[in-house]
Amino acid sequence: MTASTADAERVIAPARTATIAATHALVDCLFLAVVTGVSMVTYVGALGFYYDDYSVLYRMAFSSDQSLVGLYDSVRPATGQRPLQALIFATLYRLFGLDPLGYHLVNAGMLVAIAVLLYLVMRELRLPRLLCVGIPLVYSILPHYATNRFWVNAFQINLSGLFYLVSLYAALRALRARPIPLAGWLTVAFACVAGSLFAYEVIFPLFALNVGLVWWAARRLRGEDGRGDSARIVVGGLAAMILAVGIVKLVRVAEHGQNAYEVGFQDGFLHHIAYLVSGGIKLNLGTYFVAVPYVLWWIVRHAFDLADAAAAVAAGLLAFGYVWWIGQKDPRALAGGRHWRNSMGVGVLAFVLGYAIFLTNQQVLFRSAGIDNRVNAGAALGVAAFLVGGTGWLAFRLTEGRRPIFFSAVIGCVVATGVLIIGTLSSYWTVAADKQDAIVAGLQQTAPRLPRASTVVLDGICPEIGPAVVFADQWDFRGALRLAYDDPLLRADTATEGLRAGRRQLELDMTFLDDRSTRTYQYGPRLFVYDFRRGTVYALRDRNDATRYVSSRPAFRCTPQRGFAWGFDPSRRLSLL
Repeated sequence: MTASTADAERVIAPARTATIAATHALVDCLFLAVVTGVSMVTYVGALGFYYDDYSVLYRMAFSSDQSLVGLYDSVRPATGQRPLQALIFATLYRLFGLDPLGYHLVNAGMLVAIAVLLYLVMRELRLPRLLCVGIPLVYSILPHYATNRFWVNAFQINLSGLFYLVSLYAALRALRARPIPLAGWLTVAFACVAGSLFAYEVIFPLFALNVGLVWWAARRLRGEDGRGDSARIVVGGLAAMILAVGIVKLVRVAEHGQNAYEVGFQDGFLHHIAYLVSGGIKLNLGTYFVAVPYVLWWIVRHAFDLADAAAAVAAGLLAFGYVWWIGQKDPRALAGGRHWRNSMGVGVLAFVLGYAIFLTNQQVLFRSAGIDNRVNAGAALGVAAFLVGGTGWLAFRLTEGRRPIFFSAVIGCVVATGVLIIGTLSSYWTVAADKQDAIVAGLQQTAPRLPRASTVVLDGICPEIGPAVVFADQWDFRGALRLAYDDPLLRADTATEGLRAGRRQLELDMTFLDDRSTRTYQYGPRLFVYDFRRGTVYALRDRNDATRYVSSRPAFRCTPQRGFAWGFDPSRRLSLL
């Protein structure tokens, strides 16, 4: 080989390596997008609006200014100090109006983007390909935060996570960027810190982990020319931005309040800490780890669906085959134990930080399903990192020939299980959407017109179907009827428990956890009860009308709200969630 040929080979080899790496990254991202898409294909087209969604939708529907700015202004008071939550609502309404399909397709796109961005972050950290693919693959199908897939009012948590990952990726890219691109990457990284926190709060403590990851990545680049100054700028600037944004948010919340955002602990700080620890362990180590065989058995007995099972098998086989293929191409990835142990350690830290925001407030309720499991989105990142790291660490202890098959089999089973559980949960939400449509359509058929500013009490229907909300409170049924009857003054409520004929007013009882309350509505020509089971509307002009209705009301019982727990009894002290 001549000197000129050798020089040419030295130039071509890095280019060829870069091309192969880029091809691998493209194929990996496509794989993650496909698996995430498979996990959503059975339900995304059948979801609707739920609970708080209606209180936001009617505000925008009756806004006198239907521009994006006008819609934003109309919904902003309902979102507290989360301006990006208001912006995403206004933007989606501007694009899709009252058609839920568009909202859910956008959210599906966000979920795919989160999986891809998490992969790109792992790749930028120069981790083995099995880790780069395994962690976002597992995270994208964990049922721990499944509500973020179904409920429009939880989409801002996905948006917050998206900004979080963009910020981390941009900071990592800034470490090896030249001065002009460095400024651009830093601008993106800093802006996304604010974007994440002003969309939602639960992800924010994880930015502390970002500072550590960026510092760790900077140490690996320290040998390159000029990287020392860049590292100090990126790490120092990122830490300063996180602190500044956190202070601004804290001041805004202190001055203007936040939706149910309270500082203080009614039963004491130590009691709250104990609840955080026990709840996190029960849900993540209990329900969705030790008790997974029981959950699968419960699904087969009570809620098995062939389409969900087919999607789960398809996703599991696809995951198994692809991960096994990667392991075969790079057997050394499973030969070392250090990166697997590091993944487990970072996973534990991310898990703790994922719940750390609740050290500042008491607005957390641990449930494995239903609207409350949205709070697990940050901690689930730690679960995914620990689970993949632990699987790799165990595989490392097997013989070389068994490592890839063991690792890929475990990941495939995790994916199939997650997709099946998510599909089962989704079926309740799609049924709940159909039930809402039936209730509103039935009322309109029975009473095509109502006097303006009427009050309608819904009776004969349970507020939830499994973990999914039908109509559970005054604001969701009120919003739905205001939209249906085009009446911004209409009031509505749901008789979820006791309904009594008081002396001068109808009395509705409601219990949520240990909090019992009673709402009252004055008798008169504009007070109506809609009995969904009998398909009849009753006018309650006075106590006699109310007494006759209550005495003829068929008895029925509903499970307590937020009571779905895969057959476990949430009231039992040692029960799983």
